Amino acid sequence: MAQGKVYDYYNGLPTWARGVVVVGGLVIGYIAVNAIIKKINQNKADAAAQQEINTAGGDLKSVIASGTNPTLNNSELEAMSNAIIEASNGCGTDNNMIYATFDKIKNDADILSFIKVFGLRKKTRCPFTSDTMENFWSSYTMPMSLSAMVNSEMNTTEIQKINDGFLAKQMKYQF
Repeated sequence: MAQGKVYDYYNGLPTWARGVVVVGGLVIGYIAVNAIIKKINQNKADAAAQQEINTAGGDLKSVIASGTNPTLNNSELEAMSNAIIEASNGCGTDNNMIYATFDKIKNDADILSFIKVFGLRKKTRCPFTSDTMENFWSSYTMPMSLSAMVNSEMNTTEIQKINDGFLAKQMKYQF
């Protein structure tokens, strides 16, 4: 019964108003479907990032068991995490700050501890970017792991410079 009333009301509208209703319905449908797809993709990305953190925790236990202990404490790792965020915030990247932060890492136990302490963090986004990790409606990005943050901020050559520093210290970990 109600369906008939809605249909009768719709048919009673002027042609231009029916067009507005149809276009408005399509826009609302698009926004809803797009929001659902973004949420599903973000959940997948969050799960992958969390898996990276969990794997780092397991690998850290193995590295410590083999005799390599972290040289950095949690407060130093927290300060380093904040430095990475500060270097990444907004438009542009302070590569020198990122390099200096990674230079403090001495062994594989340090980098695995760093990954765990860093966890998932947001940075202030650049409003002029085309980075798909960034959300147009928020001033912050979606939460990212350390490797996701590094990969979103640096190109292949810059990341290789970090990896070369790790190799020079006989570290196995690579971004």
